[in-house]
Amino acid sequence: MQNSRNKTYRIAILGILSAFIIIQTFVPFLGNIPIPPLNPTIIHITVIVAAFVLGTKDGMIVGLVWGLTRMFKAYTLPASPLDLLLWTNPIIAVVPRVLVGLVAGLVYQAFLKKKKEKTGMVVAAVMGSLTNTILVLGFIALFYGTEYAAALNVDPSNLLKVLAGIVATNGVGEAVAAGLIAPFVAKALMKVRRK
Repeated sequence: MQNSRNKTYRIAILGILSAFIIIQTFVPFLGNIPIPPLNPTIIHITVIVAAFVLGTKDGMIVGLVWGLTRMFKAYTLPASPLDLLLWTNPIIAVVPRVLVGLVAGLVYQAFLKKKKEKTGMVVAAVMGSLTNTILVLGFIALFYGTEYAAALNVDPSNLLKVLAGIVATNGVGEAVAAGLIAPFVAKALMKVRRK
């Protein structure tokens, strides 16, 4: 009976979080804060919550949903030619998002083994968030550095400095938000499971 309840809970939460990812991707201000040419995101928090509540594998599944949804949006509703260029590449759109779930889940599990759940959630959320920021920007620089530098109106030789500045500002802000919000939401969902 308990196993059946856990499976039902898992499927329900996985469905809810996946649906929320889709909504966040398409509804302005629910998943991104539009500050062109950047788009600071809070969608990663949903992936991190999935990794905490359901486990690493399900965190990766929700990350995959995010990546595929982002690609679909780029093909169907591109905000700019740059949007179409960057987000139709699965290495940029999908890989970092799946790895958010992996990193957050593995770091959290490592802290759980040391009986440090609260600290683990905060550290894992920050690490998961930075995984997304660093990999997305790194892959953009690797594959489309010249085009991205032109969009930012900077010399391509200065692009890495500019990207480091983005990590230091947007990336840190996203990581702090994840460290504060993800544990709070995850704990609430875990309480529902225990009832």
